[in-house]
Amino acid sequence: MKAANAFVEFESDEQDLFPEIFELNIVSGGCHIYGYLLQPDKRIPGPYPTVIMTHGFPGYTTNNDLELALMRMGCVVIHMNHRGAWGSDGEYLFTNLKDDIIAVTKWAHNAAITEQYAIDTDNIFLVGHSMGGQTVLNAAKELSFIRGVAAMAAYDIATAFRYKMEKDLFLMIETEGQCLKMSSASEVYENALNNQHKLSILYHYEALAKRNVLLVEASLDTVAPPDKMLRPLSEKLREAGGHITYRSIKSNHSFVGQRMKLTRIVGEWIEEVIGEA
Repeated sequence: MKAANAFVEFESDEQDLFPEIFELNIVSGGCHIYGYLLQPDKRIPGPYPTVIMTHGFPGYTTNNDLELALMRMGCVVIHMNHRGAWGSDGEYLFTNLKDDIIAVTKWAHNAAITEQYAIDTDNIFLVGHSMGGQTVLNAAKELSFIRGVAAMAAYDIATAFRYKMEKDLFLMIETEGQCLKMSSASEVYENALNNQHKLSILYHYEALAKRNVLLVEASLDTVAPPDKMLRPLSEKLREAGGHITYRSIKSNHSFVGQRMKLTRIVGEWIEEVIGEA
């Protein structure tokens, strides 16, 4: 794992050693969820640190650039689409998100899978953006074997209700969510309203104090304002003695224009955590 190789590629002269991409079909909650796995160039020795990447709502803002950079650094990268999103079975609900990532992470930790894809079970990381940041933080509370969790511009549903941002949340569901499989925007909104406490990144936050945590804020973010959503968690974790790294990037919610900086921050953090073993 070398973060410095984020934008470095091998010469294309040994085809059998090339990086590979594999289609994935994993069952979560009785539904097939689809995605892909990136495996590094075989000139990088395995087993490989593994990053499980989760998308935000609804997934228009992709992290493909970050995923490919992490692969070049020497990581296996798993990308999955949640239930009801981007061709996956089932209906989209906020309460399904955590369970989907837990299912994928346990799949990746299975002995047969780790052998097949050369996954280093001691170095599995969860990384998510926006609603995906909320998802990986909540999933990490229940996965004791992961090495670390990184949340970028994490959204927090409970905070949205606390600060009277619920109209913005409903509008986001109604407009952006048109690409998702859901009964109605109202049902998805009610799912958020009725489960906001348990969906909150602050819920049972003390479990994260036992994890390596990276929080990256977009200081100009108006979708998930960091002073309301990310910084309170950072403060709670510091008070609890957690192993937390906090970084700020002067950008908007999607980090447009600062993607390379974001890539370096995430890659260098993973490299540092692995080096602490």
